Amino acid sequence: MIRGIYTSTSALDLQEIKQEVWANNIANLDTPGFKKELIWAEAAQETNIFRFLGSQSPYPLGEMTAGVQPGTEKITDFSPGTLEETGNYLDLAIEGNGFFVVSTPSGEAYTRAGNFQLDGEGRLITVSGYPVLGEGGEIVLPAGGKASIDEEGNISVDGEEVDRLRIVDFADRSVIRKNGENLFVAEGVAPQEAINFRVRQGFLEKSNLDPIEAMVSMIEALREYEIAQRMLISQDEALQKAVNNIAQA
Repeated sequence: MIRGIYTSTSALDLQEIKQEVWANNIANLDTPGFKKELIWAEAAQETNIFRFLGSQSPYPLGEMTAGVQPGTEKITDFSPGTLEETGNYLDLAIEGNGFFVVSTPSGEAYTRAGNFQLDGEGRLITVSGYPVLGEGGEIVLPAGGKASIDEEGNISVDGEEVDRLRIVDFADRSVIRKNGENLFVAEGVAPQEAINFRVRQGFLEKSNLDPIEAMVSMIEALREYEIAQRMLISQDEALQKAVNNIAQA
């Protein structure tokens, strides 16, 4: 019965994590370039059980699953979102592979969100104020000109080329992790130049979250939490009865 309590508690913890993840996904449904997260849960390992009788050697009884959840991991789904036309010349989307590169106080970071702005100095920045990087460093657009960005990321103002967007990618995307503000960081791994992409000016990539899938997953996690809760109550009541009956006997 103690094992049943451990198993139920483990299930409660797992379903709480699932609800947190899907709630965060739903909260970012309208965030440009947002990539949903999924939960990977490690299976509980079987352990050997033995019977001990005095000084005799332990007698093997077989194996059982401990029932306690060893660990969980959040996995980012990098599948592309649909592109939505905005008509804003500062809105950019990457069709295909790659990430925009931005400069933060902690170093370079990467994003799929292309809802950029211009600051007072004419720098292209994210909504959080971080400069967007081109091959020449921070991208600065001359005042009063008409900016045009082609599919390869070349930036021209009034027909004169200014810079080229840095579009990078990673051979193994599991090495990058979310770092808040819709940014990704990679520790100890250098990005490579992206291939098989097109930059679309006047478009934004929407979140890759399916709202129906998200709501169904939230409901499933809630129902599974309720089942685990009832199991825990049942195990606790059975344990109380066992203790009281043994005491009376």
